Amino acid sequence: MKIQPTSKYIKSQASATGQVILLLGVRRNESATRASTVARYDNGERLNRHNDLVECMVFRPIVEMSTKEVWEVLAMNDPPWGGSHGHLIKLYSDATGGECPVMTQKNEVAACGTSSSRFGCWTCTVVEKDRSLEGFVESGFAEFGPLLDFRDWIASIRNDTSRRMARRRTGQVTITNEGVFVPGPFTPAARREILDRLLKTQLEVGYPLITDEELDLIRTIWAEDAIVISTAAARELVPHRF
Repeated sequence: MKIQPTSKYIKSQASATGQVILLLGVRRNESATRASTVARYDNGERLNRHNDLVECMVFRPIVEMSTKEVWEVLAMNDPPWGGSHGHLIKLYSDATGGECPVMTQKNEVAACGTSSSRFGCWTCTVVEKDRSLEGFVESGFAEFGPLLDFRDWIASIRNDTSRRMARRRTGQVTITNEGVFVPGPFTPAARREILDRLLKTQLEVGYPLITDEELDLIRTIWAEDAIVISTAAARELVPHRF
């Protein structure tokens, strides 16, 4: 959802101008995994050739900066578009399970944790625990509790084979080289269960979590899927008629 449209845009710019420079905010000390990835592309120069995109060079201006140095720069310099970075610093400060904003004065006490705080989609289940969302709840933002409950519930059911279809959306049944069966998307019943729970969570928090346009699109997709599922089932029951 992020890489494909970004890559498409970069390719279009490279095609129009001959070459592009991609600015990346990666840092070597984010994690051991990040350090390993950064090292793979080190060539001793300021620009590194992109591994996949032709005519794309990569520039990493803060690759050697520490977390402390990043916060110091943000705290001591206002953004060029106006205002300050105060809201951003407070955001990370409230996420007590995350990185600590640097203290610029002795009377400033940052709410700090021990693990790295990362902000992304609130429903993301790639990480085992959403430390940032948990940190907000622990900091007194009780209104985020229902969001955390919904996210943790999604994580608890994602590998439930009774809620997953055997075939992927392409119609393929996937089995890895190690013989592990990879289930397809959620069943229609599970999708209805998830949407019902999301709408209930929306009532609890009191602000929109899904738009009317998105609901209309979901209904359209469900209607199309119902036709596909019915056709596939018919083929399995009466294969000689198709």
